[in-house]
Amino acid sequence: MQKRSKARRIKVLSYNIHQGLTVYRRQLALSILKDALKSLKADVVLLQEVAGVEQQPRKKKDRVKTGEYVTPFQLEALADEIWPYSAYGRNSVFSGGYHGNAILSRFPIKSFHNTDISIVKGLVRRGILHAKLEVEEGENLHVLSTHLGLLEAERERQVRRLSEYIKEKVPAEAPLILGGDFNDWRERISKRLAKSVQMEEAFLKATRRHARTFPAHFPVLRLDRVYYRGLKLHKATSIKGRPWLFLSDHLPLTAEFNWEAPKAE
Repeated sequence: MQKRSKARRIKVLSYNIHQGLTVYRRQLALSILKDALKSLKADVVLLQEVAGVEQQPRKKKDRVKTGEYVTPFQLEALADEIWPYSAYGRNSVFSGGYHGNAILSRFPIKSFHNTDISIVKGLVRRGILHAKLEVEEGENLHVLSTHLGLLEAERERQVRRLSEYIKEKVPAEAPLILGGDFNDWRERISKRLAKSVQMEEAFLKATRRHARTFPAHFPVLRLDRVYYRGLKLHKATSIKGRPWLFLSDHLPLTAEFNWEAPKAE
């Protein structure tokens, strides 16, 4: 059995960016959003409602690592030398555009896959974006970004599919982080994930309560979460104040974990 040493701290950010539109003026503020995200110095960023404009790429080389889809302009605008690796999963398509989940990473993305977990035809489509990151040579971190539905019956079935997906696609011994907007205003999902896939929620672990994240200007509902297993939680923080009050209708969350690479034999 490998012994572990060489501790590393990994900081994860989860944020519903509201399609990049400011809350009050409904204007794009991607440059401000990018600077705000950079200021938090996260290693891995899990984003929801990252939007793009429907268009056909002019050249084959324009197709990048997003399955069959072109990288949305918002992801291109937010990507930075801090996060040289990214993945995207398109879910909801509307007139002239679309949005979905994204992952920005300081660590190389070895593979990723977007899975449709939509339940009811006619409702907003939902998905799980799953990326495998190489934190150390031969040592991987599985990361999932998701955005669940508004109806409770819809969410119940999506959580069941999410649990089934984790059991099938993520090795039980592998470190795993799941973040996103769960729309779980009745706070029922954490118990279900703890029972089905042995995942803990960072704020529930640190403070015994989920973080209040919605609406951003006066957060009341506890909708956004960061779940984990196979890692040791260091701390969890809800980010408040300017400019977050107007950048989205949600507040971002960060969670820091201790990672230990295997000790060389």
